[in-house]
Amino acid sequence: MVMLFMIVLSVEVSVAADLREGSPSVTIGSEGIEWRLVEVGGEPVSPLANEKQPYIMFDPAQKRATGFAGCNNSFGSYELDGASLKFGSVGSTRRACPDMETGLETEFFKALEKTRGWKIRDGNLLLLEDEKVLARFTMVKGDETAVDLESMTFLSTWFPSGKVTLSHGEYREAAAPGSASEIVVKLTGKRVFGLVNGRQTGAAVLVTDPGGSGTFYDLALLTKEAEGWVNADTVLLGDRVKVHSVEIKDNFIVIVMTTHGPNDPMCCPTLEVQKRFTVEESHLVPVAEGTKCVKPQITGTVWQWVRTLYSDDRKSVPAKPENYTIRFLEDGKINVKADCNVKGGVYSTEGKRLSIEITHSTMAACEEGSLEEQFIRDLTAGAIFFFQDGDLYIDMKYDSGTIKFSRQKEN
Repeated sequence: MVMLFMIVLSVEVSVAADLREGSPSVTIGSEGIEWRLVEVGGEPVSPLANEKQPYIMFDPAQKRATGFAGCNNSFGSYELDGASLKFGSVGSTRRACPDMETGLETEFFKALEKTRGWKIRDGNLLLLEDEKVLARFTMVKGDETAVDLESMTFLSTWFPSGKVTLSHGEYREAAAPGSASEIVVKLTGKRVFGLVNGRQTGAAVLVTDPGGSGTFYDLALLTKEAEGWVNADTVLLGDRVKVHSVEIKDNFIVIVMTTHGPNDPMCCPTLEVQKRFTVEESHLVPVAEGTKCVKPQITGTVWQWVRTLYSDDRKSVPAKPENYTIRFLEDGKINVKADCNVKGGVYSTEGKRLSIEITHSTMAACEEGSLEEQFIRDLTAGAIFFFQDGDLYIDMKYDSGTIKFSRQKEN
């Protein structure tokens, strides 16, 4: 079976795109990031005739791999643990491919099959078998301004074909054969691009005037497929409503709009509401008003050290995790238990960036084999924090390792 791959992958670790301290950093699953294939099997990847290049993306939620590598789409599973990475069974579409693309897909699939690890080096993503580089990818920041919404084909229930192709942001058609009135579809300025469940996603609002008394607003879901951006689904927002904003927030597409209250005439809505949609299998699914997506917080929890995985494949695992903890306080201070000593200090965050400083400590002599010093070195080397499955992870400076914490259970 021929394979090609665009991977959407949930990762346990985030990595600096540039290893210089203080430089901008990015997690593998960061919003709008494509990892474009530039080398596989030790050979550079030449541009394909169709100008669509193989690339991978990483999904921070699904733990499912999907993709494109020049000809076919593919999907599959993976297992990830720190620097270890293994792909499971992979399925694909069955399009017949030119010889060049067939050879590329075959090599790519072989690389995935052999992959046992990964790392970031000089801003490139490497898939590894031991220390052997199987495939190399370069980071490409998605640019929403390159999406030509003004000429895109959108789904529409107002036409027998079920869709319309805009020209300069609108479409016009006679309401009936010989009729002077027109059905007019226009693209509004309300649009957004971002990441929903780790996948590049967009949303735009269209307004349709069918030539009668109503004016109907639709929310169009945009997804990035192998052939580019497409309108995958559309839902009706209402007749003669007012859409104020569209944003992607906490894995929801959020619409703020004014609609009709119980006693409002159709001309004049007054009820301001917020509508939220999630995306399931390329469909917009409304979310009940009481449903919330709660973001984990670094404060309010005693975090217990599970392990540190270092970039040179070393590992530190405390025999008694309950003896190595950290608590982040709202006032910027920290309480640390490091084996037989209690320490304090300060921390600061900016987005996902994290800085920790130990300012004072008790001076007890811990038993032989204590990991006190290693634990403190790891903490003070922290640069980026993130959450995965309820656990806290801290990436260390210079891509030197990742510290994992779990929530300490209350007695």
